[in-house]
Amino acid sequence: MMIKQSISPNIQKTPPGPRGYPIIGCFPQMASNPLQFLTNAAREYGDVVHLGTIGPQQLYLFAHPDGVKHVFQDNYHNYIKGANFKDKDFTLLVGNGLINSEGEAWRRQRRLMQPAFHHRQQIAAMVTLMTKVIEELIEHWRSMENAQIDVAAEMLELSQKIVIKALLSLDPNSSETAQIIQAWHTVLAFHTERIWAFLKVPLSVPTPKNVRFLQAVQTIDTVVYQIIRERQQSSNHPDDVLSMLMSARDESGEGLSDQLLRDEIVALFVAGFDTSATSLGWVWYLLSQYPDVESKLQEELATVLGGRTPTFEDLPNLKYTKMVIQETMRLYPAVWILSMTNIADDQISGYHIPAGSMIVLSPYVTHHHPAFWENPENFEPERWAPERSASRPRYAYFPFGSGPRQCLGDVFVTTEIQLIVAMISQHLSLKLVPGHPVEVDTRLALRSRHGLLMTLESRKTHEFTLHTK
Repeated sequence: MMIKQSISPNIQKTPPGPRGYPIIGCFPQMASNPLQFLTNAAREYGDVVHLGTIGPQQLYLFAHPDGVKHVFQDNYHNYIKGANFKDKDFTLLVGNGLINSEGEAWRRQRRLMQPAFHHRQQIAAMVTLMTKVIEELIEHWRSMENAQIDVAAEMLELSQKIVIKALLSLDPNSSETAQIIQAWHTVLAFHTERIWAFLKVPLSVPTPKNVRFLQAVQTIDTVVYQIIRERQQSSNHPDDVLSMLMSARDESGEGLSDQLLRDEIVALFVAGFDTSATSLGWVWYLLSQYPDVESKLQEELATVLGGRTPTFEDLPNLKYTKMVIQETMRLYPAVWILSMTNIADDQISGYHIPAGSMIVLSPYVTHHHPAFWENPENFEPERWAPERSASRPRYAYFPFGSGPRQCLGDVFVTTEIQLIVAMISQHLSLKLVPGHPVEVDTRLALRSRHGLLMTLESRKTHEFTLHTK
């Protein structure tokens, strides 16, 4: 599929697509079963699909890796975040931080924040932090052998504690951490309900749900601003992300304002909580369904770690563990849909894309594209071996976005998931409770609609000891 920028204003060829309704286009079909609808649309109409209109805005799905590359890299200056990032409730939550900014403001923030997430020494320090939090959960779980737990909920709480510790150095069991987690659950429930709502009650209307949401945002603000003020008044700063952001300076010597510090921290909550927790839930589910994969994982852990807690230096040697995670994120990408808007007219694969359109990119759809993934519905970690993946297009897989705007926390999240899978798998096996329904929920992150009820089973074949305390 060849892609090039439009060079002729006379080209007005429109991509094929399903017949939608006036004004609301294909929104009802997408809202009822978006994964099936978008996947079927790509299979039936091709790699560029016209999805009708929502109000005055045209909608298009780009399913081919070349289309993804065009938006994220080749012509990324022409694309900005879509309308879902501009909702007043979302903007109120994340402010003007990196996740929501554009243009020069985005470039400045990206440069200031980059070292906190990609500096080798900083990642190594985060590994030590993460292992301590994970060990607490393992000790708790080992006292609950044969208990049934909702692993999805447990992974969300674990990832929240890790992210809050890494960002703000808060004790995972402190009252401030509990306040943030409780407030986040309120925020999550609010956005989950509104994500596919065609009509949304304005935040200015004091409905009980709106009031709870606004109070939750206020709680998060209070805790974060209090920590920022305490740091500013102290000369003893912990080695965490907030400290790095407070010390960061641009070329003019200017740092981030208190408002932007708050916005960046809250945006990192948004990006960090759900992605890792959702992916981890699916890892445990898939391992419970594929005992041969779990057995290969155990072999690698025994060979590389020999029962000890992994360190930063061990991670590159846990190759199969990483392949399991990559394959999980291919099958069940936490961020399963993204939207962008083109500033100027564009052309893709001979089709005219008018300015101001909404471009839908779906990691789920592209990750299941049969032209690039053999048996795309199968769970096959081996497909990530170098000999099988070398010829695959780079943009056939983008769980963290890609190009200049790739998620800044991608290394943090993949490191966190790799540690959690390795550490827990050494001590425990998680088995799905027979008969428990597993159904994907497309509201916000691609989580399991009914949670993941699983039984904890201690591993009897090995005696492991935690060594980092």
